[in-house]
Amino acid sequence: MTESPQREQGAAAKDAIDVKDAMRDPRLVMGAVLSVAWFTLPLVCSIVLFARLGPLTEWLQGQGDSAPWIAAGLFAACAGLGLLPTYAQAVFAGWVFGTATGTMVAVSGYVGAAVIGYLLCSAVLRDAATQRIDAHPRWRIVREALVDAKPWRTMGIVALLRFPPTSPFAFTNLVLAASGVRFLHMLVGSIVGMLPRTVLAVWIGAQGAATGAKDLSELMDKQGIAAVVIGTASLIAALAVLQHVGKRALRAAGLS
Repeated sequence: MTESPQREQGAAAKDAIDVKDAMRDPRLVMGAVLSVAWFTLPLVCSIVLFARLGPLTEWLQGQGDSAPWIAAGLFAACAGLGLLPTYAQAVFAGWVFGTATGTMVAVSGYVGAAVIGYLLCSAVLRDAATQRIDAHPRWRIVREALVDAKPWRTMGIVALLRFPPTSPFAFTNLVLAASGVRFLHMLVGSIVGMLPRTVLAVWIGAQGAATGAKDLSELMDKQGIAAVVIGTASLIAALAVLQHVGKRALRAAGLS
């Protein structure tokens, strides 16, 4: 049976009141500010990263044996704080270190980033978001489906949320922390979900560096515009397939 128009209007009015009340909580305001920043900063910073690809590669390679550790640490800090997207840094890791070492750097980086991001979001929000969600019946149902399920199901859902290449890493940390997902479930799900797309991004970066180009401009000169366009189109197609698979899996889990 569908809800009456009066009941639907009442629910909408209650939602509006809830939002106004939530905006009086400084923790939730900070969470809203972070969510906006984490949708904009990664794109801007990734443009800067690729624009400075040559100098950054030379600097990192000049660090000797400590270069992979430095790269993994920077990856964790930049992604965990919402400054750079994980896919851009994975491509950069492949460009600098090749597929094998680049994969280890990228995986270590995003694991560290997941820890940093989750702890940061948990510290900012604490239990404020959970209390608001539990006070709203429909929101609570969604949260319970994510958090209160069996551990393997929660980790599987987290993996599905992380799997699509377009999934915003820092914002997803915020959602998981706000929903009250347990740390271990978040970490295991993140590792499993992000591994395929990370390996793909690292491999793409390694293939670009294998041409001998020092930066994107030289890569285009060496390969020609047609080759770069074809390569880019192939990348977009591969990412689209991953995105499609992720969305179908989320729909099957009843979360999309």
